[in-house]
Amino acid sequence: MGSIFYKSLVRFILGLMIVGSLPGISTAQSSSNEGDEFYAVFPTHVPSQNRLADYSLFVTSREASSGKIQVGSYTRPFSVQANTVTEIPIPRYAAYIDESEAGQVLNRGIHITVDPGQPKIVVYGHIFAGARSAASLILPVEAMGQQYFSMNYYNFPNRDGGSNYLIVVATEPDTRIRIRKGGSDLVSGGVLLNKAGDVYELTSYNDLTGTEVVVDSTTSSCKRFALFSGHTNVLIGSCAGEPSSDPLYQQNYPVESWGSTYGFIPFSDKSSGGLNARIFGDYYRVLARENGTEVRVNGNLVGTLNSGNFYEPNQPSNVPLFITSSKPVAVAQYSLTQSCAGGGLSDPDMVILNPIEYNIKDITVYSSRRENIEEQYLNVLIKTAAAASFKINGAPPTAGFTPVAANPAYSYLKLNLNRYGTNNFNLTADDGFNAIAYGFGTFESYAYSAGTNLASIQSITAIRPNTEIELTNACTREDFNFKLILPDEAAELTWRFDENDPGVVQTNPRALPITRGDRILYQYLFPKTKVFETPGKRTIRIAAKYLDANQCNQGGQELSFDFDVYDPPVVAFEQPLATCPNTPIDFIDKTVSNGKPILGWLWDFGDGEVSTDQNPKHSFKISGDYQVKLIVDNGTGCSGDPAIRTAHIKDPPKAMFMAADGTCTSNTVTFSDQSTTPEGAITSWIWDLGDTILTRNSGEPFQHTYSQIGTYNAQLSIVNSTGCQSDLYGQQVKVFAPQLKAGGILYILKGGQKTFDITAEGNNLVYRWSPATGLDRTDIKNPTASPTEDVTYTVTITTAEGCTLSDQIVVKVLPDVIIPNTFTPNGDNVNDVWTINYLDSYPGVTVNIYNRYGMQVFSSTGYSQPWDGKKNSEQVPVGTYYYVINPRNGKNTLSGWVMVAR
Repeated sequence: MGSIFYKSLVRFILGLMIVGSLPGISTAQSSSNEGDEFYAVFPTHVPSQNRLADYSLFVTSREASSGKIQVGSYTRPFSVQANTVTEIPIPRYAAYIDESEAGQVLNRGIHITVDPGQPKIVVYGHIFAGARSAASLILPVEAMGQQYFSMNYYNFPNRDGGSNYLIVVATEPDTRIRIRKGGSDLVSGGVLLNKAGDVYELTSYNDLTGTEVVVDSTTSSCKRFALFSGHTNVLIGSCAGEPSSDPLYQQNYPVESWGSTYGFIPFSDKSSGGLNARIFGDYYRVLARENGTEVRVNGNLVGTLNSGNFYEPNQPSNVPLFITSSKPVAVAQYSLTQSCAGGGLSDPDMVILNPIEYNIKDITVYSSRRENIEEQYLNVLIKTAAAASFKINGAPPTAGFTPVAANPAYSYLKLNLNRYGTNNFNLTADDGFNAIAYGFGTFESYAYSAGTNLASIQSITAIRPNTEIELTNACTREDFNFKLILPDEAAELTWRFDENDPGVVQTNPRALPITRGDRILYQYLFPKTKVFETPGKRTIRIAAKYLDANQCNQGGQELSFDFDVYDPPVVAFEQPLATCPNTPIDFIDKTVSNGKPILGWLWDFGDGEVSTDQNPKHSFKISGDYQVKLIVDNGTGCSGDPAIRTAHIKDPPKAMFMAADGTCTSNTVTFSDQSTTPEGAITSWIWDLGDTILTRNSGEPFQHTYSQIGTYNAQLSIVNSTGCQSDLYGQQVKVFAPQLKAGGILYILKGGQKTFDITAEGNNLVYRWSPATGLDRTDIKNPTASPTEDVTYTVTITTAEGCTLSDQIVVKVLPDVIIPNTFTPNGDNVNDVWTINYLDSYPGVTVNIYNRYGMQVFSSTGYSQPWDGKKNSEQVPVGTYYYVINPRNGKNTLSGWVMVAR
C-alpha cells in the first residue's frame, strides 16, 4: 500500500511534466520540458505579402508562477495562473534576426526566467502572421546539451524564396561553437558567443539537415547551448500551380535525448467537420548521429546511415509507422503544402518527434489558434494496455484509440480539439505516452511536441533513504541521499548546500558507471542528514574536478542545481469515535498545509478499502476496531507523517420474531418479538407486515388482521439505545380464511334471465350451487339463472386448504314489466332517465322510440343504458313519444307512449 501511494506522490511532485522511467535503463535520470530558465529565438523568415510575422511566447504552469522576459535591454515581467496560459508578445525590434544579420553574433536571445521561489513553467514559442505560422516547444536550460545535429529540409524553389537556417544560443559566457557538415567547418574557427543570450544565425540555400553543432572541446566542453533550426520559407510536396509555402521552426534536442524507437502518426486526415483532408500523408526524416546506424520501418531495413546522414521515403506516408534503429537517431515529421496535401487545410511544417523511451504521463499543453488557425488537433501514442486510462481535462477523449498495425502493443489517437471549448488541455494517463499538438489554417500550419522527458548528461536528484523514489525538490528536516550524474569520472567533488556552507569535499569519490544509449555516464551518491531546516529555494553547488584535466576548461566544472524546499504538512482528520455497521461515516480532512495547497489524499480505512477524496464517506460492513490512515500530497513530495485514528464499529442488534399462519376462519396473525442486542437496549421496533408498516416502542406480542388472503413477507428491524439498527429479519406469513358474499335478493322478469355477480376470495376455490333448477351450471362462480318462479340458491366454496363457506341468494320472478309513461330529463338527478325496472333480464330486448312524425329518436338492443331524453346528444323537445319494445324471448311486443317533461 505504502509503495503504491508514494509512487503516486512522485507523480504529483514531478508535476505536469513528469519524469518517467526509461525502458531498460534502471538508473538513468531524465529532465522534462518544465523548468525555471529558458532561451528562445525569433528567427529569419520570408514575409507574407510584405508582412513580417509576430512572435509570442506562451507560458503555462501547474501552479501559479511569475517571472521575467529579457531580450537585450528589453525587459518585462509576466505571471501565469495554475493550468492556464499567458501569452507574451515579443517586440520584433528587440529579438528578430533579419536575413541580412545572418553570420553575425547578436545579443538577441529571448531569456525567460522564473522568479526566485516560484514554481517551474512550460514555454512554447509561436511565429504567426497572415499565411505564416510555425511553433516549437522551448526547452529549459537544464535539458540542453553540448552536441546537436540540425534538422531542416530541401530548398525547393517557390515564388517567395527561402533558405535553410540554424541558430545557436549561448546560455553561458565565452561559449565557442563548432558548426560542421560532412567533416568540414561551415564557419572557420567556430563561433564565439561572449555573453549568455548571444545568438548566431547561419543560413544556406543547401539543406542543412545533418549539420553537427557542438561546443569547442578545448574551451567550452561543459557548457550548454540551444540550437534552433528550420527554413525561412519552404514548399513541401510535388504539385502543379503556385503552391503555398511556410517557415519551419523547431528547437533541436541534444544527442543524448535521441532514441531508438519512434512512433510516426500522420497528421489528421479529417477536417474539423469530418471531411477527408490531407489524405496523402506526411514525409519524415530519420537522422543518424553515428556511423553504421541501421534504420528499420515496421521491422524492414530501409537503410544504414553514417553520422549526419538521414533517411527520407520517396513518398509521404498516410499510415502509422514504427521506426527503430540500432543506434540513437532523431526523427522529424513534415506536413505538406496545402495544394499538395490531398484536400483540406494544410501547409508545410516540421515537428521533431520524441522517442517512445522519453514519454510523459501528465502534461498541460496549449493549442494555439494564432494567426488564422482553423483546425486544432492532438496526436497521442500510448501502450494499448494503458489507452483506456488516457484522459483529457479529466475525462475520456471524444474519439477512440486505434492499434498500430505494425505494432499492436501500441495504439494511437488523432483528436479534434475544436470540439472542446478551451485552448488549454491537461493530458494524463496511467502509463507514459507521446503527443504532438498541431493546427491548420488556410495556407498556414504549426506543430510542436506536447511535452517530453529528455535525457540530461548532468543532473541531480534527491532520494529518500531505503527507497528508489527520486524527487526534484526536498523537505525540511528530512534525510536524503543526493544522486549526481556526470559525463566523466571525478577526482574530487565539493558539495555546498547553502550559501554559507563551507562545503563537504569527497576525494576520489566512488563512481557507478551507467549506460544511457551508447554513452557511459557516472553516478555519485552523497548522504545528508537533516539537509534543510527551513523552507525556501535552495541552490546546491557542486565543484567537480575531473580525472582528465582536459575534459573541462581548466580541468574542473562548477555545477549548480536549484531545489525547492518545503515544510511537510501536518496531517489530521476528524471522524465519529464510534458508529454502527453499514452507516456512512464522514471523514473530514483537517490537514494544515504549511503553505503549499494539498493536491492529493489517500485514505486507508483498514478494511481493504481506500479513497482519494478529500472528505470521503465510508461504511464499515462488520463490527470491530479499524485503524484509519490518511496520507496527503501537496505536490512537493513532502507528505508529512500519516494521521492514524481508530474507528470503533459497534456490534449491531439482531432482529427476530415468530408468527403463525392464519386459519380457515380468521386472517388474524399474532407476532411475537424474539430480538436481542449485545449493546444497550432495544428502543424501537420497525415492522413491515407486508400490507402495512408500523413502528412500535414495545416488544410485546401483538395481532394483525390481513384484509386479503395471500402470502406476506413480514420483516422486522430494530434500533437499540446506541443508535445502531439491525439488518432486516423476514418471515413469510400465509393467511387463507375464505370470504363469500352471494348478494341477497335478485329480481328478474318472467321469461328473463340474470348472471350472478357474487364476491368470493380464497385459494383455488371450488364452487357448488344448489338447487340446480333454472341454472345453466352449478360448478362455476357466476352461473346464469332463469327460473320460472321464486328460488333460493345456496353456493358453497371450498379452498385448497380445505376451508368451506356458504351463502345464499334469492331470485324473485316478476310476472310483468311495468313501463312508466313519464320522465323529466332536466338534470336534477330525479327521474332524469326512462327507467324500466328489470328489463335488462331480457338480454336480447330491443327498444325503439319515435316522435309524433314517426322519426326514430332512440334505439338499443338490451336496456342496460336507459334513454336520457336525447337524440345524438341533443335534448329532444318536450312532448309525447312512442315506443316499441320487443322482448325477443317469445313474449309479445309492447308498445305505447311516454311523456318527456321538464
